[in-house]
Amino acid sequence: MSKAITVPEKVAERKVIVYKPRIDIKTARATAEKMKTQLFRKLVFMKPKPEEVQLVAISRYFDPYVVVDGEYTIDYSKNWVHNIQVDDTMQQLTLFGETVQTKTLRGNLQIPCKILQLAGEGRFKIKVKARLIFDKQWREVGLEDLPFLPFEEQPEKILSSFNQEIGTTTLTTEKEVGILKSRIVKRPTDILCIHSELFKVSERAVIYKPMYEITVRNFKTEKETILTIDAISGKTAAGLPQTPTPKKKENATTPKKESASQKTDASKVSSSPKKS
Repeated sequence: MSKAITVPEKVAERKVIVYKPRIDIKTARATAEKMKTQLFRKLVFMKPKPEEVQLVAISRYFDPYVVVDGEYTIDYSKNWVHNIQVDDTMQQLTLFGETVQTKTLRGNLQIPCKILQLAGEGRFKIKVKARLIFDKQWREVGLEDLPFLPFEEQPEKILSSFNQEIGTTTLTTEKEVGILKSRIVKRPTDILCIHSELFKVSERAVIYKPMYEITVRNFKTEKETILTIDAISGKTAAGLPQTPTPKKKENATTPKKESASQKTDASKVSSSPKKS
């Protein structure tokens, strides 16, 4: 919008939704076991032996998304003019008790003709709807990244059990309403009067999608990489292998900080029993 305008609005409260995972942690571990040697592959045929690569940690976390759904409606009046082409022999037209004179079109026309110019005040209604989804960096994503799925009945309890600050630096700012408003509120410029106008946000929520983060280590090269698995779709993504930074020894008097997510030693997650 070129100018700041005041529009009546009705905005729904923000909800918190946590999706239920479709893939459990054992399935995620099995997927990582199949992929672990590929994560350290240098060339097509050069990859480490399975016994040289191990899963050292598995953790579950949540990726936050912001969803906002709304519409803009305006009922207004404006001047209306419509030209109707008529036969060249017509002189005038009586319409609703009023006489309308014809006008001759001039120009390089092969066939001369006349027009009737009807003018009046018209009443119009515009309704624009939009549904926007943003990731934790406020980048707009498509509906395929956040499908409609079953969700947890007690989302706050689920999130608190993980003791993590999910998106607190980016998603606490409730700017999705302003983005939606700037996208759909386009007031016409030729308005005579406004009969009704409303910007309505019917739904907005922060949706947390479960993810798995698996740390994989190559004990021969002493390099590690992180494999992430989408607990909804099963899609995987891996970073480049890197040498981990050595951790400083903690003072015995300093209490250890709690982890930002629930980490599990990979060896404690049981896999399918091996055949004897």
